[in-house]
Amino acid sequence: MSYAQGDLIEATDYNNLLGANTSVNPSTLHAIWAWGANSRGYGQTPISNVSVSSTVTATQWASLINTINSANTHVTGTDSGLTANTAGQIIGFSGGLQTKINGLNSDRLLFASNSAVVANHNSLTAYSAWTSGSTSATLTRSFGANVAFASPDAARFFFNAGGRLKFNITATADAVARSVAAKAVIDNMGGIAIFSANANGGRTGTGGTLGTNATAVGYYNLTIANVTVVSVTSTTSSYTTDTGTIAVRTNGTRGQFNDNGDIISFWATVNSTQGSGSISINDSLSVTPTVTVDVSYPEVTNIANTWGAVTVTRQGS
Repeated sequence: MSYAQGDLIEATDYNNLLGANTSVNPSTLHAIWAWGANSRGYGQTPISNVSVSSTVTATQWASLINTINSANTHVTGTDSGLTANTAGQIIGFSGGLQTKINGLNSDRLLFASNSAVVANHNSLTAYSAWTSGSTSATLTRSFGANVAFASPDAARFFFNAGGRLKFNITATADAVARSVAAKAVIDNMGGIAIFSANANGGRTGTGGTLGTNATAVGYYNLTIANVTVVSVTSTTSSYTTDTGTIAVRTNGTRGQFNDNGDIISFWATVNSTQGSGSISINDSLSVTPTVTVDVSYPEVTNIANTWGAVTVTRQGS
């Protein structure tokens, strides 16, 4: 029998609304609330099923409604509008209950709020100065950060529940024209804003000629090979062959629930060439880049922390 007005609420009806702890069925609550797989699941404590031979109690039904309300508030900022009964009350039929569960599955990666942003998380020290003498015609340097999670599922839960990252790059340089031009490329890129489950906010820098700004790339769109999210070309006079890119990758699937890795690597690369025209072809270079990562954790008012702490370390030298 299925859950319907005028019928008794049987244990199988209740259990079907919940689904298994690892369900990915979009008509079940546990597909978004409990373990799930891939982009489904916040890792929350599942609601216990009812024994097939048992009666669904008012308390058990209230647990279902209250959990739907918590999930809905996480996603939209307001509860579902469903009212939980109390012990001793008759469980009334709600035609909107299945619709709410279906909607939560559709909107599972949305969120109404986040916890405070941790700025410059694990503040990464500046790199050693990037220098060259007059004999280096072309120089390439890469620098970045690794963002590591406690486990593959912790990474899933972080992004599924609305966690976001922001990759930032800055630099200082001496007054030599080539150094100023290379720093300008770094400023043109700026970093990547709001890196989330299936999207990002694009580059944070301005200027230069923008070649790539792939905002449809997020955690679940990454591979073990670098995916270029931002690319720019210099517009500085005599250095218009200078280029910069920001790429992202993961370390690949690690767990059994279709995660996309527990380490995300951000790489910024700058290519600097000697000047042309009125600029001496023997110009030198001295640039010192700095990398930071901002972490915005999911909110913990309506859902519990199942993702743990994020660790950020520097890449490159």
